[in-house]
Amino acid sequence: MKTTLMRWVVFALALLSPVVWAQVPGAEAPSPAAPAPHVRAFVGELELGHIIEVQVEHLAEWNLALGGPPAAKAGPSSVHPAWQLVPYLDGRALTGVTPLAVDLGQGRLQFHLAIHPQNRDTWTHLLSPLVFERAVQFSVGLEQVDPFPTDFTLASRRAMLTVINRSWLLTAVLIVTALSVAFCGLAMHTTVLMERYKTENGALSHRFSLAKVQLALWFFVIFSAFLLIWLVTGNIDSLNSSILSTLSISAGTALGDTFVKASGASTATSAANPRGGSTEIFLAPRWTARRFMRELLSDDEGCSIARFQMLAWTVALVIVFLADVFDDLQMPVFGPELLYLLGLSTGTYVAHRVPEMQRDRQRASAPVPTSNPATTQTV
Repeated sequence: MKTTLMRWVVFALALLSPVVWAQVPGAEAPSPAAPAPHVRAFVGELELGHIIEVQVEHLAEWNLALGGPPAAKAGPSSVHPAWQLVPYLDGRALTGVTPLAVDLGQGRLQFHLAIHPQNRDTWTHLLSPLVFERAVQFSVGLEQVDPFPTDFTLASRRAMLTVINRSWLLTAVLIVTALSVAFCGLAMHTTVLMERYKTENGALSHRFSLAKVQLALWFFVIFSAFLLIWLVTGNIDSLNSSILSTLSISAGTALGDTFVKASGASTATSAANPRGGSTEIFLAPRWTARRFMRELLSDDEGCSIARFQMLAWTVALVIVFLADVFDDLQMPVFGPELLYLLGLSTGTYVAHRVPEMQRDRQRASAPVPTSNPATTQTV
């Protein structure tokens, strides 16, 4: 009996509750929950620097439920939740990429996909390692809140993020290739990578210079990495003090090598020819990889450990440099220990050049055979 009576009382209160709420001043009956927003589509290229338009279902109802104004009165203000939405790629919020335009009536949002200081790490994670395109989950939502449900979750519906624009990549490759081919042509037919030295018979000849080759190698590696980072991220401030120190060490090595060679007058000027003119005649030699490596690693006494050490550390740091650029899309930062090591190896190389130049000067002071002047010419 009591149970039946309680049921009738609860039923009566349920029927009278709207009337009671209506009689209380300022009170409103609880409204049903607003439908959850859902990302249905987007228009545009999902690529850094591009503008996309996102279609979100029930956007106006969600905005109104969170205290925003109706669709007809919406505008860019901090009190409007729709203007605080940001894109989500693979569950990572692109902080700072707020809408350029909001149309609550049509459920549309416009975003400019750009890199800001607060989302640089997120973009680095999304864009590396380097590929042309990458499938990602796409949605929008408030920061530090779960993004909206989206249609772009299944493997067959995932959005394609363009990492490298093929047209820009082709342009950059053509620039680097043209410079590389032109420089290789100069290296094979001129003395741009060579140094002069005195042969045992007193004639002047040319051989590849390890210091010049190291400087050229670091220039092309850093130049190519700079173009690649700018191509993918648009960042033109990718150089850092570590990279500048590395390039300075290479330039200092070439400069120190030049000063050491300048101390030997025999390599700076040519010995007199009995018929007049210079004994030095440079003709492009037959270039081979074996000759190239032999001259880089050898001095007048044979293979040099100082040259081998300098070349080995240079190649190792170039590999590390390229791997970091490929994985992180930023110039690596070499620690002071690595820079000291590179400087020590190059300093050892320059120090070993001093006795080499002294031996060259001694050969220059020796009498030059004059019985056959043609032997003093180098082909």
